[in-house]
Amino acid sequence: MEWFSLIIGISVFFFVVLVMPRYILYAKRRGLIGKDMNKYNKPEVAEAGGVVVFIGFFIGLIALLVYYFLMNNENYLLIAAVTISTSIVSMIAYIDDTGGWKKGIARWKKPLFTFIATIPLIPLVTDRTDIVLLGYPLQLPWLFYPLVLVPIGFIGATNAVNLLAGFNGLEVSLAIVSTLALMYFTQGTPFFSVLLIFLFALMGFFVYNRYPSRVFPGDTLTYLTGSVFAVVAVLGRFQTITILIMMPYLLEGLIKSKEIPYIIKHRKTFKPECFGKVTKDGDLLPPYKSIWSLTHVAIHTIRKIKNKCSENDVVFLLVCMHILWCLFLVAIFG
Repeated sequence: MEWFSLIIGISVFFFVVLVMPRYILYAKRRGLIGKDMNKYNKPEVAEAGGVVVFIGFFIGLIALLVYYFLMNNENYLLIAAVTISTSIVSMIAYIDDTGGWKKGIARWKKPLFTFIATIPLIPLVTDRTDIVLLGYPLQLPWLFYPLVLVPIGFIGATNAVNLLAGFNGLEVSLAIVSTLALMYFTQGTPFFSVLLIFLFALMGFFVYNRYPSRVFPGDTLTYLTGSVFAVVAVLGRFQTITILIMMPYLLEGLIKSKEIPYIIKHRKTFKPECFGKVTKDGDLLPPYKSIWSLTHVAIHTIRKIKNKCSENDVVFLLVCMHILWCLFLVAIFG
């Protein structure tokens, strides 16, 4: 089956590469643009390019679904659930993106809307009464897994990926590394094919999102990425390794959780950004006195090493650290 998935993946790659320039023109005509905040002159860049990734991925999943169905492969139900669930998430995210920068769906509403995407998954896991975490099996009450853990895990994964962003090529690079790592652990399962197709879609987007970016991913790509990881974890019983692979996003969420006491103390919303403070020569400075993101940690670290920091430096450091982390996981659990 992998050979057919490879053909689909390559086709999806070329679809994204060929369609993206047209989408960029379309987005600019519609005013769907955002400022590149890590550049001194703040150039305007097309937003929500993740929708092209989603369309390519969706077409690929449909092709895989048809192939499984024609081959009488019982896993076509899993592919159908993946297709429906990721599509719901992507549509919600695109609505958020097209609502305007920082003017889309309210932050507290996103998890509620994301819950809808878990519905296609629940019928496939109603019989599960156990879960394995860090190698230890845990017995659960009946329906606790599908009705409680699945929604919590799915909502957490989709929203977590959205936290670590804002630098040219960062989101897609981390997604590519995470997808490759997850592919290693899902070999021999239908989820390997899903991830292979998604990998090629991401690679197509990387062509235009790498520094200097011609298009930004938007919530559409970050939510899609989180939903892909979530369905693999939920349907394939890869909860532990998926959580570990997503460690950068979890750390980002932990750092950003400092917002909660601030909001309680000052009774007003505070949403710190991942961006750096840019000088005329393109040097990035820490934007706040406190650390509010892994990107801020990277800026501080790089500046201590060479007394200056560029956008590429931040992305390179974070991606390299993630690669090392995933290689460590492969060595330990592979």
